Amino acid sequence: VETEKWYRRWFNFSYNADDLERALASIPSNQERINFMKSLYENKELKLKFIFVSKWFKESVAESDTNTIVNNFSIIHNVIDNHLFQYVEKDREQRKKVLSIRPYASHKYANDLSVKAILELSRKDYFEELEFSIYGHGPLFNKILEPIRHFKNVSIHNHFLSQEEVAALHKQHGIFLCPTRLDSQGVSMCEAMSSGLVPITNGVSAIPEFVNEQCGYLAGKEDYQGLADAISFLYFHPEEFQKKSLNSSQKIQKQCGVEQILKKEINEIIN
Repeated sequence: VETEKWYRRWFNFSYNADDLERALASIPSNQERINFMKSLYENKELKLKFIFVSKWFKESVAESDTNTIVNNFSIIHNVIDNHLFQYVEKDREQRKKVLSIRPYASHKYANDLSVKAILELSRKDYFEELEFSIYGHGPLFNKILEPIRHFKNVSIHNHFLSQEEVAALHKQHGIFLCPTRLDSQGVSMCEAMSSGLVPITNGVSAIPEFVNEQCGYLAGKEDYQGLADAISFLYFHPEEFQKKSLNSSQKIQKQCGVEQILKKEINEIIN
């Protein structure tokens, strides 16, 4: 975050004039950091190698923001503990149980899109058959969730969870609702996928490197209707839900599992 162009986090100041003023005031120091990273990327004497968490971050952030090309690099994703977040076959009824675990400290997590999607679904005849479990914490929590507090099938929990508690919740739910405006990977989404939840998110930034049509749903940028439509589709297609659940776990464990990532990291250290 410290070496991205200041305007990448537009969503954090577009709602508030004071935030915009602070962002504008930070431009000189932001440019200093960008220049520093550019000098490192271009340095040929120090024999540096850069490890990026995703292809998107390398190309669309690091290289784009510094207007340079990084030649000596590897892509190694954040590891997902597939031993903790184990796949357990989902019952078809679990397609009706939607889980959201997100921070509420920034608009980048797009929790407002989740709220809008739930409001869209509330117009459906089958809405009361769905269950939404929302966990999180942060200064935006109460304001964002206020429009859906009155629904009896929406449970709201204003606190963070241990990894063990998260893994237990994964076993109880079938869908992971995790819209986003900016993600270099989406670790909580990947953990849910490892457990077999079907991710419903936005196809922005690095997310398409981890979610595809075979394992989840990628709505467009700012598209809350697409999020709602994906939940509706799974409601009417339980067999598709179970297939995507298995694909979701297999894809992310192969891509980000402990053995795979450790092998790549050890290879970097010894070579």
